[in-house]
Amino acid sequence: MSLDLSLPLDLGFSKLSYLAVFDNKLTGHLPSSIGHLQDSLFEVLLLNNQLSDCLPHELGMLNKAAVIDAGMNQLTGPIPASFSCISSVEQLNLGGNRLYGQVPDVLCKLAGPAGRLANLTLAVRSVAPACAALIKDGVLDVKNNCIPGLANQRRPAECAAFQSQPKTCPAATTQVACPAAPAAAPGERNVIRDYSGYVTYATLHD
Repeated sequence: MSLDLSLPLDLGFSKLSYLAVFDNKLTGHLPSSIGHLQDSLFEVLLLNNQLSDCLPHELGMLNKAAVIDAGMNQLTGPIPASFSCISSVEQLNLGGNRLYGQVPDVLCKLAGPAGRLANLTLAVRSVAPACAALIKDGVLDVKNNCIPGLANQRRPAECAAFQSQPKTCPAATTQVACPAAPAAAPGERNVIRDYSGYVTYATLHD
């Protein structure tokens, strides 16, 4: 059974550790109160809904989340600088939305030696230099976008139509104050979990 509802505005004032509402018909925007769950939320599965409006800055405050999947919605805007704060994320999917602007360098650096990011799927218009190696290695999936010079992008007519639409979301900032990073358990290493068993993540392991 699928739900045809919207997310409550006070969502962030609950005590959620896992938010899994994928494959429904959720409409409206992702409430900014989700940022209040930065100390408790480990997985956010919002894929395959009808969420719209700007991608909220507060989603990037979830620095304990290992999985954030908001793919296949109607979210728009640039990727907020706050996404540099999701230092625990291993799987990040924002593909299948209506995002624009550039992928921030700081986001792609989360896949570096100090980060845990293993799969990054986006829908954007351009990528920063730090992201080029991720595309080559298959960590960053940017197919079906409008990025000049890359293969497997959308048709020029589709890109022109999208780029001509009004852009009403706030411009991406370059600096953000991140919450305190979660403390690692004694002896913990940055071991990437295998999400291939999750039906919802099968496409990330093709």
